[in-house]
Amino acid sequence: MSFHPTGLTSSSIRIRRILDPSYPLCREDVIWVLHFVQKKVALKDPALLDLSKPRLLQNFNSYSEAALLLLGSGNHVHTKSDDIRTCLLEAMHGLAELQEAISPSQASTD
Repeated sequence: MSFHPTGLTSSSIRIRRILDPSYPLCREDVIWVLHFVQKKVALKDPALLDLSKPRLLQNFNSYSEAALLLLGSGNHVHTKSDDIRTCLLEAMHGLAELQEAISPSQASTD
């Protein structure tokens, strides 16, 4: 994992960009997040192990829904961008990289 001058990891920077509503979401971005989450699950990320079973099921449901939205959108991911972003956000719930990606934007709203 590489660190940038902002103090964020490259994964957090990409997640922040993907979740930004003004960023034009593309198929590769959705696949990247799905693969990122899959790797975290396969590696038994401690942050995921701390989640309750109902929360894990909600993450899985959102992961599956994002994948189905991607499959159903063909080459027109932009038509479902808001729905897909919501699913991706929920699928990454609990991961440190997500917290890093959204924390600075929350701090700037103070």
